Amino acid sequence: MLVITALLAHALLLGRPLARRLARAHWVSRHPRAALRLWHACAVGLLASVGGSLILIAHDLWEHGVVWLFHADKPLIHAAYGGAWQARGIAEAALLILFAAALGLSAVGARRFWRLRRVRDRHRLTADAQGVHGSIVGTPVRVLTHQDPAAFCIPGPRGRARIVVTTAARDLLSPAELAATVEHERAHLRLRHHRAILAADVLTAAIGWTGLMRPYAEQVRRLAELAADDQAVLGHGRRTVASALLGMCSTASPDVTGTLAMTGPDPAERIRRLIESPPATPARCSRTLTAVAAAVVLATPAVIALGPALLLANTAHLPPG
Repeated sequence: MLVITALLAHALLLGRPLARRLARAHWVSRHPRAALRLWHACAVGLLASVGGSLILIAHDLWEHGVVWLFHADKPLIHAAYGGAWQARGIAEAALLILFAAALGLSAVGARRFWRLRRVRDRHRLTADAQGVHGSIVGTPVRVLTHQDPAAFCIPGPRGRARIVVTTAARDLLSPAELAATVEHERAHLRLRHHRAILAADVLTAAIGWTGLMRPYAEQVRRLAELAADDQAVLGHGRRTVASALLGMCSTASPDVTGTLAMTGPDPAERIRRLIESPPATPARCSRTLTAVAAAVVLATPAVIALGPALLLANTAHLPPG
């Protein structure tokens, strides 16, 4: 019972106070890629803790596995993981909940994936049929005739990804600003932000109603834009990226649902960040600290679940007493 309580406490810690603190932390805007990794680690850690607790409640399955794996004494393992608290039918109920949750999460993910794929296929078809093939600083783009300035990328498998720029954006931006805009969209594709956003959307849709990981999807979108800005800054400078973003936000943008647009969420924060505080260069120390924190978050459920089994390893043939 203690192990299950510890796993559930870990899940609640990740899903509520830690998620809230991470969403409000100031350092994440200076290290968005590190913050993204930590958000994903928290999400995986939460799922592992909840899933692990359900597996432990279904004690027969877990106990047989650890007895065989660690060559441990079955009565001792049962006392450590099951004990007298187990009620009739609770193991079957736990397995049913686990399978239902996995099925529901898979269904939500599949539904969102195929819906996004259909939308992106329509955008890609429009860009290929109506857009003019072009190149900006060596990057292939589709130039689409439209009265509103916009630039966005259409994610897809190798050879099917597209970067689209409207004629209004091409005419509005300077060559340097246009190059920075295209680099921003290239960064989205190169860093596979569309996958991170889909995963965050699926998990938030599945468990956000509980209050757990509620800021996850919103924060992943925000940090993905900041990370793409930082990549564009490396080659074109902060003020060029800021002026390009400001120009793109000066008028309405067309609806490009399912893509990653240059304007993205909260452009005012991004412009202020680019102008007032230069993005920090990813230091080895910050990367190491974030990697350690993510590793701790991911390893904790396994340590909690396997701790008693490790302590009881090789006890199968010990003499009683």
